[in-house]
Amino acid sequence: QLEKLVGKNYYLHKSARDAYRSYLHSYNSHSLKDVYDVNSLDLAGVAASFGFENPPKVTLMLKANAKESARAGGKKARKMSGHGFSADNPYGKRDAKDARQFAH
Repeated sequence: QLEKLVGKNYYLHKSARDAYRSYLHSYNSHSLKDVYDVNSLDLAGVAASFGFENPPKVTLMLKANAKESARAGGKKARKMSGHGFSADNPYGKRDAKDARQFAH
């Protein structure tokens, strides 16, 4: 009965697909990887719990989380560049040698 309703109503189908994708992403991002393994999930059973007869095609970047966490130091270093606030520079002042000019 739920499968028929989700199949007929576009907005329910879209919401169920988004919830299904979010569930898989959250399952993948859990810290206990040995317990919460996405590859060992019964996708047909999970899809049925969201009201699908067949699992919908969703794009999952399962390897992206590992790459992103490995690059986290690089992102932080890029954000700290410039003359922003820090413990060494609490007022965000530029060095006297910094001759860059910015137009707003």
